[in-house]
Formats: sequence, structure tokens, C-alpha cells
Amino acid sequence: MILHHYNISPYSEKIRLMLGYAGIDWQSSIVPPMPPRPTLDPFLGGYRRIPVAQIGADVVCDTRLIAAEIATISGKPELSFYTASKEMVNFATNTNDNMFMPVVQGAVPSHVLRRLITQYWPWQIIRLLKDRAQVGKHSKLPRMRKSERKNTADNFKQQLENLLSQNDFLFGHTPSIADFSAYHLVWFAKITRPNEFLTDLPNTQRWRQRMSALGHGKSTKIRKNQLFNITKEAAPKELSAQQLAGKNVGKSVSIRPTDYAEDSTLGKLVGADEERWVIAKESNEFGVVHVHFPKHGYKLELI
Repeated sequence: MILHHYNISPYSEKIRLMLGYAGIDWQSSIVPPMPPRPTLDPFLGGYRRIPVAQIGADVVCDTRLIAAEIATISGKPELSFYTASKEMVNFATNTNDNMFMPVVQGAVPSHVLRRLITQYWPWQIIRLLKDRAQVGKHSKLPRMRKSERKNTADNFKQQLENLLSQNDFLFGHTPSIADFSAYHLVWFAKITRPNEFLTDLPNTQRWRQRMSALGHGKSTKIRKNQLFNITKEAAPKELSAQQLAGKNVGKSVSIRPTDYAEDSTLGKLVGADEERWVIAKESNEFGVVHVHFPKHGYKLELI
């Protein structure tokens, strides 16, 4: 698996840690925190969310689907939204859908800036801040007042503390999709606030240490030319009969997120099932590449 990511991306941290836990060796393709992204744009067009995973000529968007791929490869169904227990999935879905923005919006700007200075040149930071301001302007997610953000975050942290009162992880003695969905928010809060995010929450602090200790596993850097060669030489994996018979297969479509960063990716729909859409992107340089999107949180339109 090739992971397109950047260091301070919380969703990337979620997947890096999951790869470490699953014991999957992976190749690391570091991308800029905002477009243009030369290693991804040829396949994805306008899609801008990170991380993106790639297996040969299959490009997988959104951590919901990337986690499902990891679960299948590693034989750990508890890592997938589609195969974990109902209580794990309900917790992870609520956390993903409702907790990300309160935690991100609660970041302390000066602390974020100090973190960025260690990673990027000043001109890159200016571009990044302008880019995120533009994304926020068009976001459909509500901007919470400070008191609302604090109450939401406090309730989230107390929920973690209560769930961890009996077990090492949120729903038992091994990590699940619920743990990784919560951890990447706690990780981001820790690096973007000057004060301890988990004060007076000993169970959650110990859990954070256990999760962090899972590590990122074994990764190797991959260069742009290597990545492109892999893509050109590979063929997309075979689609199932169910996917091939899916609604609107064979038609030209656009797919985009429904909440923020709503840039569309265009292509021919070649597969669809209850979980995902698959579109084909064809070029002289790479041949046929299949791009996978989850149905949850995305919208398909015919063009």
C-alpha cells in the first residue's frame, strides 16, 4: 500500500497508526498540505482530502474506505466501518461526523503556527492559511461558538474516560475502528494546544499512550517516478459482479464530498455497491486507474 499523506494531517495519523497496528508494510508519499499535488492530481482532479491510499492502479479516497482495505488485508474486521460491531461503528461514525470540527476549530492559532514553522517555508504557510480560510468559507459545517466547542469536547473526553474505565481500549482489550477514530482527534488536540487536552482523565491518558505506542510500522519513501511507474504497470483489481451491476454503471459522473472541500472528481462509473462507488480515469500516461469513494459523506451526480 502507498499512502499519500503529510505529517500534521490528523486523518493521516489515524491511518499511519492503523497500518502500524495491522502490521502492514507501506510506502510513504509525502504530499503538500494543499493543492496542487503533482503525485495525486493526475488521478483525482479536484479531490483534495488527505490521506489517499493506492494499491497498484486502484486509488482509495477517504479513511472510511482506506480502513476497510486495511481490515481486509490484515484480517482484522474490527478495523472497518463495514464489518466491526454495531456499537464500534456507531461510536466511530458519530466521532467522525460530529467531533472533528469542534476539535479542529478549538486549536490555538499561535500554537498551530509554531508547529507549521517547523514543517514549512513561510510562503507555504501563507498559502496554506489562505487555502484553509477559503475552504472554511464554503463549508456546510456550522461554526461553533467557543462555549459550544468546549462543551462538545468536554462531553467527548468524558465519554472516552467512561468507556476506558474497565478496558484498555474503548470496546475491549484490542483496538478497533472506534479507537482510531477517537485517537486522531486526541493526537491533533495535543499538538495544537499549549495546555493538556486530557487533564484529570487518567484512563484516557493511559489509553493515549497505549495507542501512540502502536507506532506506524515499517514504511519506505517512494519517489514520484517510482509511483508513476507502479501505476502504469499495474491494472485495477477485478470488480465484483455486484459492483458491475450497480446503479448508473457505465455513465459519466462527478463525485464530491457533501460537507467541506467539495471539489469534484469526474470519471466513468464502473462499479457500485452498498459501500462505494468506483470510477475509471483513463489517460495515455497511466492507462486505466480506478478511483474508489465511499457513499457515506459523498454525493454522485450524472454529467
